[in-house]
Amino acid sequence: MQVSLYVAASGSRFWAASTSMSLAEVMARAADLGYDAIEIMPRAAGDPDPDVLRATAARYGLTVTAVASGFVAIEQGLTFTHPDGKVRRRAVEAVRACIADARRAGASFVSIGPVRGKLQAGMDPAVALEHLIACLRACGLTAGKMGITLTVEPGNRYETDFIHTVDEAIAFLETLGLPSVRLQADTFHMNIEEGSLAGAIRRAAPYLAHVHLADSNRRAPGWGHLDFEAVIAALREIAYRGGIGLEILFEPDFESAARQGIRFVRDRFDGRAS
Repeated sequence: MQVSLYVAASGSRFWAASTSMSLAEVMARAADLGYDAIEIMPRAAGDPDPDVLRATAARYGLTVTAVASGFVAIEQGLTFTHPDGKVRRRAVEAVRACIADARRAGASFVSIGPVRGKLQAGMDPAVALEHLIACLRACGLTAGKMGITLTVEPGNRYETDFIHTVDEAIAFLETLGLPSVRLQADTFHMNIEEGSLAGAIRRAAPYLAHVHLADSNRRAPGWGHLDFEAVIAALREIAYRGGIGLEILFEPDFESAARQGIRFVRDRFDGRAS
């Protein structure tokens, strides 16, 4: 099983998975700990340069498995549900640039999270959802042509007003009807929104492309109160063959958190600790 470490580029405003270390240093440490790949939240399209990112990862025996589009909202304030059509069009173009960067970096996925946005005051939720569908369809068509999969990650109610649960994501994907857009599960968000994490994973099976593990407090798995044994049993039950990404807070420090994450996953999925 491929295990990746999710990291925000130095200087990013993303509050989780952030570090002041250079990407080269992050990759060197991740490789030493036994990770196979990294996932990156850039600061902007082309920053870091995707060709440099790919080459640096290869230098340490890693691949880049995913590029997060969250910077489009976090750094630029652009979302798919903004009431201003010009803003939505800029969001689509920014995500398309992210898709192009992902292909150059050798990544398979671009995640769709904060760029969905939050409901603006006075806006009809049904209209906002129509905007979201239209924008994501445009990006999904681009991704399909480039051989990239977009992954829609249900997010908790405090971070987005759209697509909180696996069931909502499934309904959305079925409406969208694009094979290039699939589902990404994240246990941190699921712990807030799902009645049963295992049940949600079972229902997600036909749509599931990628899984993020983080504990109830967004720290490394095993450092909170989430029932990971039920989650892992459900992933085994559906014969999940995708990758596992660790999107965690680097607390109390990068080394401790990253080590705990890889050990937890290796011990439970393939019986080897790093």
